[in-house]
This record gives sequence, C-alpha cells and structure tokens, in this order.
Amino acid sequence: MGIVEPKPVFSMKLTKKHILEYLKQHNLMQVATYGENHPWIASVYYSFDQDLNLYFLSSPKTIHCKQIKENSQVAVAITNSNQSIAGDKKGLQLYGHAEQISDVVKIKHSLHLWKQQLGVTDESLSYENMAKKIISSKMYKITPKKIKFFNQELFDVPDGEEPILEM
Repeated sequence: MGIVEPKPVFSMKLTKKHILEYLKQHNLMQVATYGENHPWIASVYYSFDQDLNLYFLSSPKTIHCKQIKENSQVAVAITNSNQSIAGDKKGLQLYGHAEQISDVVKIKHSLHLWKQQLGVTDESLSYENMAKKIISSKMYKITPKKIKFFNQELFDVPDGEEPILEM
C-alpha cells in the first residue's frame, strides 16, 4: 500500500474570488421560494455580477415568481449533478432576497449580462420587446446574504463545517 498524501489546503478563508470562479463554471441554479402556504423550487439559468448578485429571466406568472412577489426570501443551490459520489464534493448554497427588476437601466444591464454569460444570441430577446409585451418574461435579481461553499479540493473541513461568506 502506498502512502496517502493529505489534500493540500489552499485557503481556509472563503473569498468572493472563490465564488466567482465557481459561478463561471455553471449556468443553472435551483431557486427555492415560499408563498401560497407551501414551498416551491425551480431551475433557472442565471448570470452574475462582480458583487455575487445572481440574475435570471422568468415569467411573473410562474409559481416561483409569484411567490417571490409575496415573499422575497429565497434559497439557491448550484451544483454539478454529474460529479462522482466518491469524488470531492463541490457546490454552492445561498440565502438571499429576490426581486423583479423594475429600473430600465438595470433591466437592460442584467439582460445583457444574462445573454452574454449564457451565450444567448436571439436578438428578439430585448428590453424593447419586454416593454412592448412581446416577451412576457422579466429579469429578477437575487442579492445574497449568506453563501456556503463546499469544495473539498480547496477546503479540507468535515461535512457541515464548510466556509460561509456573509454579505
């Protein structure tokens, strides 16, 4: 039997840089909401900014968006469902507040980020078509309050003791 080398611990302090690098590697998140007397969860494509805000496009008629209007508190999970059960675990969980974006400049900016980061080239998906109600979907922003990042390649800690970034 060979000697098992311990995993290197690169950093025990979670930083925005760790989170940004992880967000760049994925594009689908699960957002959990609560309203109408029950919880709900939806999978949505996301983009993000340098402040770790998450953006998604969705119809206000969906259950999750109706619930966000009623209760802005959300939980989010971003993981790779293809990772090996025997390998190092990686994933992100967060708690924050969600809102439909109403400011024109912010809608245009968040839609641009969303299309750019997801590689969406459909020119009909525009603020102008949202304003004309040709497109019923709206842009939403999630402002994180607490982010838990489990990455066993970077942080050699027991399960349940993963680093948390408070915002």
